[in-house]
Amino acid sequence: MRKNKLCYNAPMPIRPKTTVHDITGEEVECWVAEGLDDALMGYGEQAGQTVAVYDYAKCLDIFVERDGMDREEAVEHMSYNVAGTHLPGKTPVFLERFPTEKTEDWRRPAGWA
Repeated sequence: MRKNKLCYNAPMPIRPKTTVHDITGEEVECWVAEGLDDALMGYGEQAGQTVAVYDYAKCLDIFVERDGMDREEAVEHMSYNVAGTHLPGKTPVFLERFPTEKTEDWRRPAGWA
């Protein structure tokens, strides 16, 4: 049973946030997803824009723990309403981490020993 009666069929609300770039010291604006602060990893650059970067698995955990979704509902909600939200140049990135044992396969170009 869900703890809260939330609308799971609406896109994730995002809002602007100003932060200071660690390397340049300049103020930059990126857009952050409401309610997912615990999953925020930092920010990155995409097509010349600064975007918020989130841990995909932690987002799922938030929906399960906070909102009472089961894992399947959380995955569907994440896919459609969160990661599926698109605002050109502002859409956050949701990073799915490779298991440690699989990262080596992705680091080497195909055909390398």
